[in-house]
Amino acid sequence: MRKILFCIFLFAAAFANAFELKTGDLVFQAGPGSDFERAISSATSGWKNIPFTHVGVAERGSDGVFVWEASPQGGVKRTPLNVFLAEAAVWDGKPAVEVFRLKRRYRALIPSAMARIRALEGRPYDFLFLPDNETYYCSELVQTAFLDGHGAFLFPSAPMSFADKETGRVSPLWVSYFSARGAAVPEGVPGTNPGDMSKSGVLKSVHRYF
Repeated sequence: MRKILFCIFLFAAAFANAFELKTGDLVFQAGPGSDFERAISSATSGWKNIPFTHVGVAERGSDGVFVWEASPQGGVKRTPLNVFLAEAAVWDGKPAVEVFRLKRRYRALIPSAMARIRALEGRPYDFLFLPDNETYYCSELVQTAFLDGHGAFLFPSAPMSFADKETGRVSPLWVSYFSARGAAVPEGVPGTNPGDMSKSGVLKSVHRYF
């Protein structure tokens, strides 16, 4: 019996290690719990209720595996995968990161999407979560990159809500966040978030690191 269990464990470990992140995969991260991340998770929920607070796009190249992301630390940038994983929350000793892949009929859109992302390298982070201002938050970068054959967003906008899921009122964290930037909470403004994006019908989950 022990031999059987050992063989099953080895097979499972080999299968996990065999996973290969592909260019164009969307990499969703649950953050370690900063005030900013708690504010996001209080107002949104992801696939299977996982509290995703960040998303990037994978790129596999001759120089390694990277994740393109729009981050408060550095704006639009290309981050090594191991760094992206290390910045996630840790669940049972593993990074809280899940990989989603475009369904087959959408994969032809990936090369153009990657070209759009690369062209935006160095753009500032969108701290106000507003559309069309030449700055980008994480899911806005993904939305901007992935366009369908007619030039429309593959991940459409929806009215944003900053209301706490439990109370129905805008979280004090968000009130404080926007007040510090001299702005009103953009409640109802069209936008995106990692949680809703992870539930898109154009994606399928292909791997969990946790």
